Amino acid sequence: MTFHIKAVDTSGIVSLHRETADAAAKKATELLADGCWDVEIVTPDGQVIPTDGLERFSAELGA
Repeated sequence: MTFHIKAVDTSGIVSLHRETADAAAKKATELLADGCWDVEIVTPDGQVIPTDGLERFSAELGA
């Protein structure tokens, strides 16, 4: 399974991949902390988790 993380920073579009949901959530949170915006995770089934849904996504992983 591959999770795609997309974001925008001052240089342009950032596109990363992670193999697990935990790793994707961690990277998305790091990108936000680094000042990126429009951060989202696209799950293997195509579901898009936008910036405002990242906390819920992370919480669901911990459950």
